[in-house]
Amino acid sequence: MNKDQIAIYLNEHPEFFNEYPELLKKIKEIEEEDLPIEPMSTLSLADRIIKRVHDDKEHLKSKLEWLFEISRANEKIQDHLFEIERLVLTSTNLDQMVNQLQKEIPDRFGIPNVKVCLVKGSDHFMEDRLRQRYNGTLDETVKFICQETADNWFSSGLKPILRSEIEESEMFGLDDENIKSEALIPIVAQDVMVGAIAFGSPNPFHFHDGLGTEFLERMADKIAISINNILLIDQLKDQLVVNPA
Repeated sequence: MNKDQIAIYLNEHPEFFNEYPELLKKIKEIEEEDLPIEPMSTLSLADRIIKRVHDDKEHLKSKLEWLFEISRANEKIQDHLFEIERLVLTSTNLDQMVNQLQKEIPDRFGIPNVKVCLVKGSDHFMEDRLRQRYNGTLDETVKFICQETADNWFSSGLKPILRSEIEESEMFGLDDENIKSEALIPIVAQDVMVGAIAFGSPNPFHFHDGLGTEFLERMADKIAISINNILLIDQLKDQLVVNPA
């Protein structure tokens, strides 16, 4: 359509401006003495459409690359988590299981400090029996806390606690002044908290409110299963000693 055809069309179809009132308003604002009007040095409609399509394509490409990167990172995390769970669930004694956690988690996730604690007096953990079983070496592996301390840590319910920019660690205390952020994950068996696993980092923002904790909670679930299995094995060993065949 050439310019003459456009003029004829607009003359014969004034209702065209019903859909484009802003165009009609702009035309009315043109003063006669301002004619002729120099062409605007802007992109044509076709050019603008092409540019928009190109920009949308680049945005979509960037978004897809970002999604693929997240997918690859999650897959890597899943692989590491699976290997840690395998080691935990195949552990036959408590110190072996905790030592594997303290080795594998820093290597695979870059979290340098890991500590497991057990609640004193819990139905699932007999502190005296455990100390006897491991000949006093248990204190180097786990930390025992009283029920009151556990209740204070998780006063808002059995859910993860994430702390950033900390001066003193809830779990590690003054043992390691390099810990600037931490995560405390309850270990729950049969709806009862029997312990907790703590992760500490020198990065003050490694753990913070709003951080996803699904992987950490899943790990804590497997630790609870492993501890129950280890205690069952210990009980069977005790029974075999007391009641030899």
